[in-house]
Amino acid sequence: MSTNTTPDYGLDSPLGFHAKNIQQYLRLHPTPLSSDPERQEWATPESWDRLSAMFTSTAPHGSTNVMSNLFVYNKTRDFDRICPSCHRIYCVGEGPRAYQSVDEFINRPRSSSEVEPKVQAEQDQSGACCRPCFNALVDDWQDGESRDVLIELRELAGNDGFAVRRSTLGEESETGMKIVWEKNESGAGKQA
Repeated sequence: MSTNTTPDYGLDSPLGFHAKNIQQYLRLHPTPLSSDPERQEWATPESWDRLSAMFTSTAPHGSTNVMSNLFVYNKTRDFDRICPSCHRIYCVGEGPRAYQSVDEFINRPRSSSEVEPKVQAEQDQSGACCRPCFNALVDDWQDGESRDVLIELRELAGNDGFAVRRSTLGEESETGMKIVWEKNESGAGKQA
């Protein structure tokens, strides 16, 4: 059965497919845990306790579970990742690209050489899908830095049918997303 509409749990953008509701996405599209003992170690109760404490002290109020779940998901998979900044679903080494349908996204060929080696290493380590998303994770989101990240994402996407913006505090608390992609009603890209 072909699926040409974006499911409730997702959002498409010029960079790819994003999970708005991570738990729903993971229930419907489970990925296997790594067989690597070092990666499996991240899923132990002791690791969860340490991560909960770490994210409780650093993550915005309310997003602790989302951030720790994403961290564990990314650390316990060999290639599958969900970006902690924009929640783009991708595989390590995969570059940004738009898809015509959810079926095209799900059945896409996996590539491990579409991005620079430094970006691929960051994808593997932090889960950030691209340089601007990594910068969004580490920046304090001061006005100038926030604007630079959004401009870089807009340039990377190169598509006028979407707007990208910094999430509100409420959105970040609820979803953990730092960056939000939206389809423009007019079809023209908005500036940050």
